[in-house]
Amino acid sequence: MKRRQMLAAGLFGMTGWIAARLGGEPATATTQLTLFTARPGSVYERAGRALQTVLQPRGFTITLKESPGSLFNLEQLAQGRGDLAFAQKDAFILFKNLGPKQQALTENLTVIGPVNQELVHILTRPGVRSLQDLSGKKIGVGPEDSGTYVSALLMLQMADLDVTREQLITGEIRQQVQDWLAGKLDVLFVTSGLGTPVLKAIPAKAEIQLLSVGQTALDQGKTVFPEAAALYRPMPVPARTYPWQPQAVTALATYSCLFARRSLAEPVVYRLAQTLSQQQAVLHRADPFWALFTLDQRQNPFMTGLNYHPGVRQYLREIQPR
Repeated sequence: MKRRQMLAAGLFGMTGWIAARLGGEPATATTQLTLFTARPGSVYERAGRALQTVLQPRGFTITLKESPGSLFNLEQLAQGRGDLAFAQKDAFILFKNLGPKQQALTENLTVIGPVNQELVHILTRPGVRSLQDLSGKKIGVGPEDSGTYVSALLMLQMADLDVTREQLITGEIRQQVQDWLAGKLDVLFVTSGLGTPVLKAIPAKAEIQLLSVGQTALDQGKTVFPEAAALYRPMPVPARTYPWQPQAVTALATYSCLFARRSLAEPVVYRLAQTLSQQQAVLHRADPFWALFTLDQRQNPFMTGLNYHPGVRQYLREIQPR
């Protein structure tokens, strides 16, 4: 695959200005924004619908755009074909490293804020002990251009496996779950929020091992992929998070962010940041995927070092303690 080969070689207006009183009466007109999510029923799609609901009475109309996932979202956003997008931070790093064209396009990619952690679930048969043990197996990696696909490539890269030689099989996650259960795949990557419904739907009797990947793998991975430490962090997965998972394990997680194109008008993004910050608690209740969203660095240290949109930076200067 073209992207896989590139990784192995390099691996890596304002549409309307309406002053609306937050929490008060709806505005008489709204700012129209488009948001790239993922497939219908996905975590991103549900989070997008929650965002629609929260923002509609407050001067914003959000149109959702279906997509394969993170990598596609970033490419479309960078080319100015939308206003906002959900994407994983590891997908951003991969996109930036695909070549000179993509590196130039990242100049139009900025962040509104981190939204949640996404866990890299690696489903295997019992007996697999490490990422290195995945070599030579039939590996489901989700749709090409999805966040799952990105995480699979980077995790295998961390294990110093040649992704151009491995049996990486793309496809829709729900179908790949069925293929795994039918024995057509040996390994399946699924990058999603903890407790993702597609994995909770697998019956308890299924013989599945959620591969434990923790700090040791991360430390080893840094020798071949130095940016790993900035993208992934160990995350506990409590026992019985999934019906077929009897024991607690550790997996690696990456952050998902709400991205915005740099060319989106600064006053629009300032007002969007202000609205999201003031409606933070409402967003948390609207959908679990918004659980970690905040623009307060005291609540989320991960916020430091992000390439915020200038409109967000303006808002942060006003609210951060001096």
